[in-house]
Amino acid sequence: MTPTGDGPLSRGRIWQVSLLSSLLIVATLVVASYQASRLFDASLRPDLRSKAETLAETVALQFRRAANLGIPLSRLRAVDEFLDDATAGHEEIRYIGFASPEGRLLFASSVLKQQTPGFFDQVGVAHSEEEEHGLARLEGVLDLAYPIVTQGRLVGRLHLGIDATYVEHRLQEIHTDILITLLVAALVTIEVLMALMGLLVARPLRLLHRLLELGGTGDFTRQVRTRLHDEATRALAAAGRLVRALNVRHAALLERAGRDRLAGRLGQAAEESLASLGQRFRFGKPGTPAPLEEPETGDLRLPLFVYLFGSELSRSFWPLYVKRLYQPVPFLSESFMVALPMSLWVTAMVLFTPMAGRLLGARGSRTAMLIGMVPSCIGLAMTGLSSSLLQLFFWRVVTAAGYGIVTATALLHVARTAKQGHSARSMGMFVGASTAASVCGTAIGGILADRLGYGETFLVAAGLVCLAMLLVGLLTPDTGPNSSRDVQGRSASAYLGVLRRGRVLLFILLAAMPTRLVLTGFLFYLTPLRLHELGFSEAAIGRLMMGYFISTVFATPVVSLLTDRYGWHRALMLLGGLCSGVGVLLFAAAGGTWLLITAVLLVGLGQALAATPMLACVPPLFAEECAGFGLDTLLSVFRIIERVGSLAGPLLAAALLGASGFVRSTHLIGTGTLVLTAGLAAYFFFRSLSTSSPTPRTP
Repeated sequence: MTPTGDGPLSRGRIWQVSLLSSLLIVATLVVASYQASRLFDASLRPDLRSKAETLAETVALQFRRAANLGIPLSRLRAVDEFLDDATAGHEEIRYIGFASPEGRLLFASSVLKQQTPGFFDQVGVAHSEEEEHGLARLEGVLDLAYPIVTQGRLVGRLHLGIDATYVEHRLQEIHTDILITLLVAALVTIEVLMALMGLLVARPLRLLHRLLELGGTGDFTRQVRTRLHDEATRALAAAGRLVRALNVRHAALLERAGRDRLAGRLGQAAEESLASLGQRFRFGKPGTPAPLEEPETGDLRLPLFVYLFGSELSRSFWPLYVKRLYQPVPFLSESFMVALPMSLWVTAMVLFTPMAGRLLGARGSRTAMLIGMVPSCIGLAMTGLSSSLLQLFFWRVVTAAGYGIVTATALLHVARTAKQGHSARSMGMFVGASTAASVCGTAIGGILADRLGYGETFLVAAGLVCLAMLLVGLLTPDTGPNSSRDVQGRSASAYLGVLRRGRVLLFILLAAMPTRLVLTGFLFYLTPLRLHELGFSEAAIGRLMMGYFISTVFATPVVSLLTDRYGWHRALMLLGGLCSGVGVLLFAAAGGTWLLITAVLLVGLGQALAATPMLACVPPLFAEECAGFGLDTLLSVFRIIERVGSLAGPLLAAALLGASGFVRSTHLIGTGTLVLTAGLAAYFFFRSLSTSSPTPRTP
């Protein structure tokens, strides 16, 4: 959510228009949501009673059948078990009981049997004083008395206990989902508008300004590629046509002068005029003009956002989806099998990350992104259609391979196009877009899984990836291959050379490992399982986990600004590790919903504080390695080892969970994070003692 643009005026205008549009959209949605909430409130209570009466009629049929056959109802057998079966699957129905016409309880489900001896007497008193026909209000329960009449005589009454708090809980969930939808709508609106205004307004005007500047200096060698037809692009295209016309006329003039020179008809004055023209102006070749447009940080923002939005839809329910397909395997525990797909995901990303640099150098950003998105789209669709863990594992690897290429391509693109002094804000664009997508994906994914099902949610995710591919083709300029930046053909020896630098490896282990262990081991693996164990639904898990992404998305721009303005890279990274460790420990000790939310928010804040300056401080902290091995190689190694931490996270968490339970395993992860953060502080301290300037060496 970091604004991008050329100058403060451009960024300010983009933010103003985006926020104003978002406020208008959200205001409209608020009114519509309020009306929908009132309709839910007015219809849910009558619908609940109607459902209870339908269930009572279904149960009453069995008693009527027995009475019509002349069987005394008091002598029926296994009725209690029958009532338990009738209650099962209806979370709003607490109990079912059958009473004689005189009001004596004959049969009861297990929950009603566990009530105090005088409870059913209270039910009778409540019905005698009831204000609403057939429905008595008790503490925490609404008792529905349903008479069973056959052949004109009353043979008994069914009593259904409706959970009095069920309506409130359901309404609270509906209201929360509405608020989440409003937040997601605002984030999506801001993200889309900022990206579109940058691509369709700010960029054409900036290129037009640049083209006019070059023309003012007499440089007509650069051309502009235009593929859209909005007003700003049409103005740029008109200026481009003028430049092309000048180049064509200049080429025609040179051709005519050449013919006249060969024929001896070109005079001295004409020669001098041509020489003077060549000194004052520079022209390009009409057939092969030099492109004016250069790759920029915001090129991939919108496609990356939509792609990650789709990829994150399964975040809140992924372990639960794996558990549904789990079948016992000899020598492998359930917790290990649930964690295995997450580790396979990271392994595939590690293996395919180096391919991003080669594709980016050989094909350009647009082609590299499209190549990565194709397997992701297929993998997500087939993951939702998987019927066994083996199929799930395979398609998860396919999806992860594309994910590794796409995210690494975006990161390298941002690193190359970042302007001097704005590295943290440029990296913040990558972190902000991915975090905003995670907010939307995690929240909406939980709601979709709760309403539609797991498989359908994966199909929606595949559709979003297809939309991202379309956006790449429409909005991302094709910069083509770029071999001048030394991005092609980095050999394995370069990667090994970086790994042999102990200070690089130590920094990655101390800085990146804690964040990845907390993210994949604690947040993405342990947290959904723990919340499900505590009785949270898939939608509720998604809502609570969304707190992590909310704190991250709002903290990232602030962290980026502080990092670039004051150079607080190291202090913010240490503070982030401290917040993450404390948040994990608080989650382990939390006993209520608000403490759980606070812990997740604290972990999200810690991740934002650590991740944004971490990526930005790699080039200046390791200038020698950048000069010797190249920035692409260094960042690729950084991402590879960082993802090894992501690989180890769920496996370590699964091993700790199986050996010592949730509380102890969470304590160990939180304590380990704090210990590694202390080690990073010591690393920074000893690096600061060194005052010698590094001498660049080649590998």
